[in-house]
Amino acid sequence: MLKKILLLFSFMFLVTIVFADDEEIISNARKLVRDGDYYKAVIEYTKVLKSDKEDPDLFLERGDAKFLLDNYNGSIGDYTSALDIEISSRAYISRGKAELLYEQYDDAIKDFNAALAIENSAYVHALLACANFKKGNYRAAIGNTTNAIKVSPNALFYSRRGIAYQSIKQNYNALHDYTTAIEMDNDNLEYYTYRYELYKVMKKFDLVDEDSAAIDAINENYDSAIKKLTEVLRNKQTYDIYYKLGLLKSKDGDNTGAINDFTSSIELKKTSEAFLERGKVKAKMKQYNKAIDDFNAALKIAKSAEVYFEIAEIYFASKKYEQAIEFYNKALKLEQNLEAIVNRWNCFYELGNYKNIILEKMSVVSQFNDVRLWELTAKAEYKVGMYKEALKDVEKALKISPKAEMYVLAAEIYEKQKEYMKSILNYTIAIDMEKENVGFIAKQNLKKFYLKRSDLYLLINRKDLAQADKGYFSAIAGSYQNAVAIQEFTKSLEMKQNAEVYIARGELKLKNQDYKEAMADFNKALKIKQSAQAYLWIGNTQMEMNKDDDALKSFNKSLQIDANKDDTYYALAKLMEKKGDNDKAIEYCTKALSLREKRIYYILRASLYEKILKNDLAMADKGNIKVMFGNYKDAIKDYDKSLEIYENAFVYAKRGMLEEKLNMYEQALKDYTKAMELDKTGKYTQLKEDLLLKIPQDQKVVFQLKELEDILFVD
Repeated sequence: MLKKILLLFSFMFLVTIVFADDEEIISNARKLVRDGDYYKAVIEYTKVLKSDKEDPDLFLERGDAKFLLDNYNGSIGDYTSALDIEISSRAYISRGKAELLYEQYDDAIKDFNAALAIENSAYVHALLACANFKKGNYRAAIGNTTNAIKVSPNALFYSRRGIAYQSIKQNYNALHDYTTAIEMDNDNLEYYTYRYELYKVMKKFDLVDEDSAAIDAINENYDSAIKKLTEVLRNKQTYDIYYKLGLLKSKDGDNTGAINDFTSSIELKKTSEAFLERGKVKAKMKQYNKAIDDFNAALKIAKSAEVYFEIAEIYFASKKYEQAIEFYNKALKLEQNLEAIVNRWNCFYELGNYKNIILEKMSVVSQFNDVRLWELTAKAEYKVGMYKEALKDVEKALKISPKAEMYVLAAEIYEKQKEYMKSILNYTIAIDMEKENVGFIAKQNLKKFYLKRSDLYLLINRKDLAQADKGYFSAIAGSYQNAVAIQEFTKSLEMKQNAEVYIARGELKLKNQDYKEAMADFNKALKIKQSAQAYLWIGNTQMEMNKDDDALKSFNKSLQIDANKDDTYYALAKLMEKKGDNDKAIEYCTKALSLREKRIYYILRASLYEKILKNDLAMADKGNIKVMFGNYKDAIKDYDKSLEIYENAFVYAKRGMLEEKLNMYEQALKDYTKAMELDKTGKYTQLKEDLLLKIPQDQKVVFQLKELEDILFVD
């Protein structure tokens, strides 16, 4: 609730001058509020207020804690004490909100008006509208909301004014406001629902069906939406209905149907939107020339950054980089767009225009701190021999998002500078990262990295390790190359005994089910160096031989050497699953994931959760897997399904983080709030506070008011 958001936000900035003895108590009280323990916070504030009754901020803070406890009468008393000491808009607003929730509407109206005399705030105008609406003063509420719109136009205010208009039967004014709200926020289910219900009241049944289809589309029920709009077409064949149908069919994957509908729309009325969307579908079908014809037709009607961008994307995909740059430039003159900037730089890079990237670096990266920009600048600087600058930008890119490609670039730079050990180190990191990936590309990358590292080992006169890398190279090819890889490892060991090479050779022998020889190699590795890795593979071998008790002992020895070895915990999870102890298996799998997120760990834990019928957690893990591949929207759907089964603070927080990445700030704040309500430890507080600092003021106002939804314009 609103009570639980901006009050917490305000705690971050309040500074109170108090005696040194009280500072610790106040600090603890604020921490208790952040952690959701409001009752104890009130007790701590009371200790200080007994000795210092002249600080309005302390009364405000204690009032906020009481407010969060739903003790509105008590909070009103504290806000009044604060106002007795010092007049402030914040105190009037806080007391007004408490009075509003305490249903003291006349008092709330007085306080909000007093606050407005100090500051002209859209938020306070909206709160005043709430109070007037709850009191039945609908016309006054309309005036208040109009004032809020003047200060900060947004879809929420229009939708709420629409409700007020509808309350006094001014349906056409209400319809205008709902439509304006939809135009400002076209994917908002709530606004479409308000208009849908109003159309039913006004008996505009064809429009009821259109909005019903729009609601289905937002919920991704495309089949239902298409059927409803197709039915509308029987009675009303208009360009916008065909256009909407085209959009739906495009989203549903019916490209041919979408093109037909956009064409029908254009035949009835030529609009830039219809040409643009038809062009997008044709581009998706790789009908590039036809797509460009449509985009040009759209430009004749109206200049648009989006259309220029789409043309540039076609040229970029066709590797016509100079033409792509021309249209990216046109798009960027009309509107700043990160994707256009990144792809324009990609064009420069492909054309060898490295200096263009370097010259634009400072102006662009200061505006967009995007990892792709740092990667491109680092690569461009490397190409022109600016090695020190390239290394700095590699470091910046890696801080945002560690990638094997950037470690390889660092390795190449160090090799140029003849710092071979640093180059080897970076190739080793890249190898470890690429091992986590699957598929043909990952295998090809690993082969390249092993060959490069092998050459570097030769430069530092480590022929044994160079030979070992040839073994790793051959091992990637799979079972049909295992014999060759074993021979390569054997040659390496003949030059110099190495525990890691013995383990690598043992792994291959284990894959060949040569258990005795595999155990021999792992034990030889142990004679050279006691290692967690060697005991892990001994345990894996024993588990394959059905010596489960011995395997358990080996895994425990592995953890005695390295208590944070994630793959040992995973092996223990597999062992417990084999023994039928699914709960223990989940415990070990969770420990492995706490140390490192790996796809196979999530897959195992999801299957274990399904076995013990915890389908909510299984679904959450399926979402976690999709997050690892960057499929955020699909991951959110899995989290949705998980939360439908059972509410979980961690899942709410995970969904909120993805929503934040997708700039869905309102939904993210709701999820962080829900996570905090379910988990009172305070572990999720910082997520919310950080986001409140990040979001624009107008969006913050919307969220504040949405948090008051239980009293806002609703009877």
